[in-house]
Amino acid sequence: MLHDIVFLILGLALLVIGANYVTDGAVTVARKFKVSNLIIGLTVVALGSTLPDMVVCVESAFQNNPTMAVGEVIGSNIFDLLLVIGVMGIIHPWKVSKVMRYQDLPILFIASAALWFAGDTVLFDGGHHNIINRSSGIMLIVIFIFYMWFMILSSRNDNITTADTDPSDTSENTSADTGISNHGIASSHTLKYELTTLKTDLYRLQHKFWFSWVMIAAGLAVLVIGGNWVVDGATGLALKVGMSQGMVALTVVAIGNALPDLVTSVTATVKGASGIALGNIVGSCIINALLSIGLSALVIPLRADSIGFVDFITLVGGAALIWLVPTLSKSKCVSRIFGCVLVALYIGYMVFTVIRG
Repeated sequence: MLHDIVFLILGLALLVIGANYVTDGAVTVARKFKVSNLIIGLTVVALGSTLPDMVVCVESAFQNNPTMAVGEVIGSNIFDLLLVIGVMGIIHPWKVSKVMRYQDLPILFIASAALWFAGDTVLFDGGHHNIINRSSGIMLIVIFIFYMWFMILSSRNDNITTADTDPSDTSENTSADTGISNHGIASSHTLKYELTTLKTDLYRLQHKFWFSWVMIAAGLAVLVIGGNWVVDGATGLALKVGMSQGMVALTVVAIGNALPDLVTSVTATVKGASGIALGNIVGSCIINALLSIGLSALVIPLRADSIGFVDFITLVGGAALIWLVPTLSKSKCVSRIFGCVLVALYIGYMVFTVIRG
């Protein structure tokens, strides 16, 4: 069992390292081709932040562990939406921007609901097993393509460096959100691009075009190795401890992959950049639900017997709460009370998951 735990931990570490190498290299290549900061932020950086989850998901499908693929994405998204955002609210309440309330969070809810509709075939199709087939995978990928098109189009039409014109949101845009307005996912990914640019400027080698491709290739190789180790370690752990693969995916693997989000988001919240952290979380959850599962379902239909109604409704319910509570409240914010509710819901869900086994 120790062997499996070591493989799992090392695999998770390699996923983070590989994703950073791929993202840094791809950003430099995109800059060489004079791609705009906005497009880089919404594509390269956004996809790079979800690479660990995506690799584990697709690798699980290739190794014929479909439950691991579905459980990792659902568990990781639930961790981000309930625990990470809840902890952020407890540390420092903040207002949710108008664009986030009326554009990004509704898209998050739609993506989560689409995953539920695609995966809970026992409820919606009267089947004997939950399975995400290839046609459902294509549906999720199509929704993802429309999502990316909409984000790029709306971000071009609404310059993300301008201040939010909603009078009720003036206070949120004068916070210490690193100098840019708190517009949501687009702002978050663009800021991450700027930070990546600053980091790459510290290393002269990374300005060499050939070295950028070396970084991408090395990062992809590390991702593949890390994904293999995570799936092998988690599968071995499940067999030896007597847990289902679904439980291991929903807990150990999902939390391991989502821990960097928790650290990054808490750090951003302490520094007064909660809006940027929220945009990163929401964007990652949307990509996970649509692209990661969609691609995996194309490899092999994802049968997920141990992923059931409670898992899907927790995901969709969490997305609905994070959208509707700030939108309908007078303060338009994620308060400490709301943060405590989200954390309590996550603890309750984890207790249920462990008892279910």
